Amino acid sequence: MSKSFYEDTDSSEDEGLGDYKIGGYHPMHIGEVLINRYVIVQKLGWGHFSTVWLAKDVIHNTFVALKIQRSASHYLEAAFDEVEILDQVSSYWMKPEWLSSLKSYYAKEPERLKHITGQDSYSVQLLNCFLHNGPHGKHFVMVFEILGVNLLEVIKRYNYKGVPMPLCRILARQLLLGLDYLHRIC
Repeated sequence: MSKSFYEDTDSSEDEGLGDYKIGGYHPMHIGEVLINRYVIVQKLGWGHFSTVWLAKDVIHNTFVALKIQRSASHYLEAAFDEVEILDQVSSYWMKPEWLSSLKSYYAKEPERLKHITGQDSYSVQLLNCFLHNGPHGKHFVMVFEILGVNLLEVIKRYNYKGVPMPLCRILARQLLLGLDYLHRIC
């Protein structure tokens, strides 16, 4: 009998210890301090490329999310690509072309058009990035502002029994809008 999709190691809430090795994840610890600035508070999540940690920025007295890439070279290349895309998105989100694409997207929902001014559009901000030397190699670290819960937390909120369709539609629309925009600028 074949293994269930939900039994895949990537569907668990923990990345497991097997990928904490050379080229893999960085073994982060609560209280660890990176570049004399970011104090690790708790783990927020993980993915195939990285782990994400809540940290206190002691310079600005605020909280941030640290995305710590695996150390293999192809993950470093992917991180550089991500920074480039984030840079483009952050430079385009207030431009007339973006606002025009939103107006086109919401043409059949005129009540939403009155709120599209450019002041309510937003792109997550990459605040900092640096290389961190760890026992498993050099890890590229991206520092983001804190936004909200991740999709797994939404799924958990509904006890893994499915997210209500109206919420799925909202999430899908946001995703498609972002992908359409990235396709236009890249």
